[in-house]
Amino acid sequence: MTGRLHRPHPELSRILLHHGLELARSESGSAPRAVHDIRAAVDAGRFGVEDLDLALAMTAGAASALGALLHSQPDRDDARSADLVTSGLLRQFGIPADEAERICALDLPDIEVADTLAR
Repeated sequence: MTGRLHRPHPELSRILLHHGLELARSESGSAPRAVHDIRAAVDAGRFGVEDLDLALAMTAGAASALGALLHSQPDRDDARSADLVTSGLLRQFGIPADEAERICALDLPDIEVADTLAR
C-alpha cells in the first residue's frame, strides 16, 4: 500500500522520502508494526529472515528507493512498480516466486491514508 501512495498523495510521499529511514528506526508508527509482521512471518515459517532489523532496513530502503524513482519518472506505472518491488522483497525473504506473484495480485484493502498513518 505504501508504494501506491506516492502518486495520489505527493506531499505525504515527500515526507516519507525525507524521513523514511529514520521512521524505520522509530519505536512508534509503522516501524513496530512492520517488525511485528516480519517476526510473525518468520515464526510461521513463511520468511527465512535471520535478522529482523536488517529485514526492516531492506524493506524501508526499497520503499524509499521506489518512491524516489516514481517521483523522478512520472510516467512509470506506480502500481506495477510497487508490485514488482513487493514481489522481490517477498522472494528475498523466502517466499517462492509464484506465491509472491499471487500475493501481489490480491486486492488491497480500501483504507484512508490518514487511518494508516495513525496506527
